[in-house]
Amino acid sequence: MIEDYELIKFNKPYFYFGNEPNSIHKLNKNALKVALVYPDTYEIGMSSLGFKILYHLGNELDGVIVERAFAPLKDLENYLRDKDIPLFSLESRTPLNEFDFVAFSVQTGLDYTNILNILELSKIPLHADERKAPIVFMGGTSSYNPEVLTKFMDFFVLGDGEESFVSILELGKKIKSKEEFLINVKNIKGVYVPKYFEFEKNGNFVVEKNGNSILKDVVKNFEDSYFPVKPIVPLGSVVMDKAYVEIFRGCTRGCRFCEAGIVYRPVRERSLKKIEEDARAVLRNTGYEEITFLSLSSNDYSNIDGLISVIRRISKEFNVAISLPSLRIDRFSKELGEAILEQRVHSLTFAIEAASPRLRNVINKTISNEEILKVVETAASLGFHTLKFYYMIGLPTETMDDVKEIADLTKEMLRVGEKAKNFKRAFKIHLSINPFMPQPNTPFQWAPFEDFKTLEEKKQLLFKELPRGRVKVDFSDFRMSALEVVLDRGDRSLSDVVEKAFRMGTKMDAWSEFFDFDLWKKAFDESGIDMNLFLNEIPLDAKLPWDHISTGVSKAYLKKEYLNSLKELVTLDCRQNDCSGCGINLSLFCPTFDIKNHSTS
Repeated sequence: MIEDYELIKFNKPYFYFGNEPNSIHKLNKNALKVALVYPDTYEIGMSSLGFKILYHLGNELDGVIVERAFAPLKDLENYLRDKDIPLFSLESRTPLNEFDFVAFSVQTGLDYTNILNILELSKIPLHADERKAPIVFMGGTSSYNPEVLTKFMDFFVLGDGEESFVSILELGKKIKSKEEFLINVKNIKGVYVPKYFEFEKNGNFVVEKNGNSILKDVVKNFEDSYFPVKPIVPLGSVVMDKAYVEIFRGCTRGCRFCEAGIVYRPVRERSLKKIEEDARAVLRNTGYEEITFLSLSSNDYSNIDGLISVIRRISKEFNVAISLPSLRIDRFSKELGEAILEQRVHSLTFAIEAASPRLRNVINKTISNEEILKVVETAASLGFHTLKFYYMIGLPTETMDDVKEIADLTKEMLRVGEKAKNFKRAFKIHLSINPFMPQPNTPFQWAPFEDFKTLEEKKQLLFKELPRGRVKVDFSDFRMSALEVVLDRGDRSLSDVVEKAFRMGTKMDAWSEFFDFDLWKKAFDESGIDMNLFLNEIPLDAKLPWDHISTGVSKAYLKKEYLNSLKELVTLDCRQNDCSGCGINLSLFCPTFDIKNHSTS
């Protein structure tokens, strides 16, 4: 076991201490031991609300011990390899290969080689069919197309984890044989065990053969679902170093590029009373000086005025700053802006995605230029001096004229903001521009990822057209985005490519300083697989590698939405308008549908 004094010599040793306030240390030699692993560094993993929920929830179970592990930084990894020491958990420094379960929380394909590296560092066989113990599984958004990792995982968990995770651990307490466990765990809702499914090559992809499917699990009673009000407080800086409260889950806006808007349906809210109770408890138990109210679209909360009142009470009582991420520009109000300014925050961030009204119809982003400019005027007049906007380039049907409108709209924003401002410093705009990435389980899952040459031409056009000085613009790495699309839309034939890329030295692919596209390209070439197969447009009638994974939203609805996008037809938010027919109420349940149906019956 590595002692604390030995860890001091490594970079950011607090990543490995494991004795933070509110961390849980349980002693029970007969307990089910679970290593909960985030396949990135501590500062990323400890910013994940889902990761924290499962950690605290699992440790509330009798006869279960849940401990954490993360991808180590390079210096510690080299030390572990040189000394032949297995990667260990934080709480007890137990090698991961001594746990009963190793459970990964995975949000992006760019973490896949990190998973293999963690298994190898832990001296755990990479291949599921070569392992008797521990049992290795994963959840998270990457489980909605699990096929690339089926060679390495014993099973996958789809959907909300609060109930299925408990069921899995309770089963693990009773059954110790891996084979017997897998036979039984497949009966838990949302659990996918690949070995019990048959696959075949159909067209360009390897797909499920018999039309079987696994439906995600969903927490129905979100109001009373588990929430950790005594979360771990890291000893040092992490990406999201603040308290969290989740105000609602899901989104019905219907942005056609957005996977989260599909996989987290239906929308479920917590009451203002519960939100305020949780906020007070978290702040009392942590001492944080900032708290954020989490959701996919914070100002879509149905009682936003009531939420603003809660914000003001909490801020005043605890003397803390409060943030609302993921603001919708068409729901921004003067009252909300004033409440944010009270937190001494003078910048705002909005995701517009497209500058031309035509292209916003294509992606179903139902906002107008007039609404955008009105928000800029309101924000500047209130005292916000920096506005940040997210855009995408390479969207379906996009033209160079659409791209140029990003620059045109930005210039108009500057003009309006400068005219309306009530502060002395210059009004500035920050643009973050990323390539469109077609994702599984979205209406755009069939769309292509645009070629690098065209993306680069659009990038250069924007550099030419955008005014210098008062506009800051950032572009993400197009090659990194392309690789993420390939891994997110891949089939099980890519398992060997991932392993080959890992053997060549790829890892930490989400970090620009470690990302090596050439190594990945070489791995694909040596495997005889064309990367473009997963980047090109997919025929609408094709069987898809993830067709056997059900989010509850029907494939027919996604197809209809894709065709609507090509006709530039908008689908309105069903929370304020008629049911859009996504199918969630037929496969699972839908509070929005039930409320409307009840009110009209």
